[in-house]
Amino acid sequence: MHFDKIATEERPSTASDIPTIYEVGDDAYIFCPVRRKPYKVTGKPEELVRQWWLYRLHVEYGYPFDQMAIEVPVSVGSGEAKKAADIVIYTDNKKKTPRIFVEVRKPNRKDGIEQLQVYMNATGCRIGLWSNGTPPHVYLLRLEPNEHSEEATWRELRNIPRKSEKISDVDSPITRAELEPVQDFLSLFRECEDFIKAHEGADAFDEIFKLVFSKLYDERRNLKNDQSRAQFRVGAFESAADARTRIVSLFDSAKNHWAGVFEASDALNLGDETLAYCVSALQKAYLLRSDADALGAAFEVMINPGMKGDKGQYFTPRHVVQMCIDVLNPRDNESIFDPACGSGGFLIYTMDKVFKDIASDRDDQSEILENQKDYASTYVFGMDYDRTLAKVAKAYMLIWGDGRSNIAVADGLNENYWDQATQAKFMVGAGKERKPRGFDIIATNPPFAGDIKAEDTLSKYEIAYKIKGNKRKRLSQVSRDKLFIERCISLLNPNGRMAIVLPRGVLKNYNDENIRRHIITHCRIVAVVGLTGDMFKPYTNTKTCVLFVQKRPQKLDDIALAEADPDIVFAQTTQSGKDRSGRLVRNAEGVIASDLPEISEFIKANVEWA
Repeated sequence: MHFDKIATEERPSTASDIPTIYEVGDDAYIFCPVRRKPYKVTGKPEELVRQWWLYRLHVEYGYPFDQMAIEVPVSVGSGEAKKAADIVIYTDNKKKTPRIFVEVRKPNRKDGIEQLQVYMNATGCRIGLWSNGTPPHVYLLRLEPNEHSEEATWRELRNIPRKSEKISDVDSPITRAELEPVQDFLSLFRECEDFIKAHEGADAFDEIFKLVFSKLYDERRNLKNDQSRAQFRVGAFESAADARTRIVSLFDSAKNHWAGVFEASDALNLGDETLAYCVSALQKAYLLRSDADALGAAFEVMINPGMKGDKGQYFTPRHVVQMCIDVLNPRDNESIFDPACGSGGFLIYTMDKVFKDIASDRDDQSEILENQKDYASTYVFGMDYDRTLAKVAKAYMLIWGDGRSNIAVADGLNENYWDQATQAKFMVGAGKERKPRGFDIIATNPPFAGDIKAEDTLSKYEIAYKIKGNKRKRLSQVSRDKLFIERCISLLNPNGRMAIVLPRGVLKNYNDENIRRHIITHCRIVAVVGLTGDMFKPYTNTKTCVLFVQKRPQKLDDIALAEADPDIVFAQTTQSGKDRSGRLVRNAEGVIASDLPEISEFIKANVEWA
């Protein structure tokens, strides 16, 4: 939104030609061209959005101000809607037949679309517009009930028609030039999720994920230039069945092109109308030009928290991930692995850092892209036991430009159950010498909760044995997070670097001395960063820490030799970047309000990696 600003001593008495704020002392006024009088807008952001749209509807869309009305009561059944309609555009200046309802919200508000639908249903109006002043605006088309549905259904238009246009005039094919990057994926996905839950029995997350993959394929394969027409769309007057045929074809092509993400038998399980609704909601987004981290974060929120929390797995806040990667400082010839990668946050931040380094070192764009893709497909590895999360990680990496991601669905603690494809990527050697490969860097947040009791898994780990005198006895169970510590250390190459998120008790509980001895024997402890109990809310208030270590070229025969190691850097965050309910706290610039960047710089200034 843009407003001209004029400092004046008196309130305005006439409407300006463009949106203008008149500053009178400490107050701000706008002369409303519809109500024909000045309105004080100081501290009224929603009114600013409304005034901006009044001018836009007049200047860009050609609607006269005398065909508009503001705060119009709408009859719903025997009463009236609780809230008057913000703007109504009528078919003529007699103002009897609404053509378009407009619902506005102040910036950053996401609600109001359901209210818009109430107005449209009550009046039979076919066109609606929702906006908080920031793209993407929602242009809604109401489809009358038919023999297949007793309720009206909804489609998204590319735009609202101008005064001289018909609805069909804004139903032309969507080109690449018309797609828009998206910042708030979560609201977009929630809209689809709500519709699916109201009309279908299918798993909402799975179906939305399939549609996202289909759209990614369309953007990669079909949108070669700004004039290219998108196949991932549904026309305002296209039958839902015809749209389904085209979207199913995209999904089948995506499955074949990116084999391994979906099973060959996977299919789109939504009904025709629900599929059409979700496609219309997603069709204007440009996924490949959007913030990939915003997309990944939206997927994480949508995945049922119970599915993760019961296993002690919690998505790592992105500012914690950023600190870890900053300190580890991965380079383009170093491999990185996350054995409990979840949605791939550590891997994506590593790719982002290395991609920027590659771009800064070269001036040939084709060489930059080739080296970036080579790095992603050769040096970046992830594994997660949860198939859904592994799918998210693969999609996440596809957005970053790698169609050959090394993400496996497997148990990171026991290679005995890896399938052949996973073994081919993660094992080296032959016969009795065959073993998991090593990595230069490991960055991970392993699951905290749950004990491992399987004998064939415990038998692989030193910390699973208790030594009394000359006797060595295997424990009946060991907590999962401790096994991951030993596992990660064993997978590090000599001098390999690691950042691992752990419950703070591992570093101080009396009963965990054996794991601390194991760490010190095999690694030099470089730094420890304490995190507050708010960091992993709303999933848990467990106090955690990030442990930075470097693997020794040879394990210590005597733990006392560790006294010769350089001093350990200790830090404690006092600004977690979250409030007590677990919501992110941002400053005026939209940056997470945390001291982790400062801690990262402090660690880098005071440690040296061998």
